[in-house]
Amino acid sequence: MGFLKRNWLKWHLRTCVDGDPHAFGRLYRLPDPWNLDVPGEHIRFRETTRFITNTIGKHFGSVLEVGCGEGLQSKHLAHLADRIVGIDPSLLAIKRARSLKISNATFEVADVRAYRPWSPTSFNLVTACELIYYFHDLEEIYHSLGRLGEICLATYYERAFDRLDRFFRMKPVACETLHGTSCQWRVVWWKTATTDFVD
Repeated sequence: MGFLKRNWLKWHLRTCVDGDPHAFGRLYRLPDPWNLDVPGEHIRFRETTRFITNTIGKHFGSVLEVGCGEGLQSKHLAHLADRIVGIDPSLLAIKRARSLKISNATFEVADVRAYRPWSPTSFNLVTACELIYYFHDLEEIYHSLGRLGEICLATYYERAFDRLDRFFRMKPVACETLHGTSCQWRVVWWKTATTDFVD
């Protein structure tokens, strides 16, 4: 990641208070602000998808990808589902995701905390990869994910292990650590009692 881009990201992240959708939207004034379109991140996408296939399920009727960004991970998750919906608060990110033209994917501008999908039934799988550490209220995000799907999955990098491990140890989740070439990340997943979208 170049010096200017790295500093742009650091400066804007300081303004992202508790997942503020407007602050996150500003990040996408630059393409690929998170520097995800690089070999190391593509390994993470592949390994996370492989983990889902081997541990949770080989195929799903519907997947909701929370925090889909520009759709880079969506291309991998799309192989797991008949239908995938990606949501992100940034209109610029959603426009770029739509430009990928993933045949079984739709992308919507939305904040997960207020998201109400068209379908009256829950998604089979909800993913939130590299997302939840941008929210102060972890209980709210945990609840928001759980009301949307039958199985929820979240991932987070090792820099957040201390904070997020403490939170998830108090929840009925399963956990595993995956390893890339230069990093490691946690995968946590849990089943919910959700049958519809009524809180």
